[in-house]
Amino acid sequence: MSGTRQKSAHFLEAVERYLDAEGLLPPAVGVVVGVSGGADSVALLAALRELSSRPERNGRLTVAHLHHGLRTSADADAKFVQELADRWHLPCVIAHQDVAVEARRCGRGMEETGRQMRYAFLRQAAEQVGAAYVAVGHHADDNIETVLYRIIRGTHLRGLAGIPAARPLGDSNIRLIRPLLACTRD
Repeated sequence: MSGTRQKSAHFLEAVERYLDAEGLLPPAVGVVVGVSGGADSVALLAALRELSSRPERNGRLTVAHLHHGLRTSADADAKFVQELADRWHLPCVIAHQDVAVEARRCGRGMEETGRQMRYAFLRQAAEQVGAAYVAVGHHADDNIETVLYRIIRGTHLRGLAGIPAARPLGDSNIRLIRPLLACTRD
């Protein structure tokens, strides 16, 4: 087995073990996968695509991408995500929302506004396709970064827990899951 193939197999096993250990994703459910077009979310999509094709899992995936208009590559990112979904024969939902305009309108920071708009979009996409789960590509390095940021900012003990593996998405019955939290970016 080549080095790349071996790493891919190890990654897939790690994701599957984490999904099962945390009870994140039961078989035969609909999952909206948030895909920005970056390496983390594409790796998540690839892993869930492989796992969902197994008879014992039998998942239904939908790709979701929010074109936020913040980066110069936003158009190319949306195009890449759509082409990837088409190549893998997966349904894809893409929306365009202007995060900068919304942040100015609400008087909030760009990052906070972008996060809120992203999660609202992912929830709406899940409702639209009848999915009970939304998966995003946060990984172990993101978790470490989050805990360090909270320590620097000043946090209570609860803040030291980091990113939860799963939580309700807003006030809905849709679950937000993070299948890559056991994996580092490497």
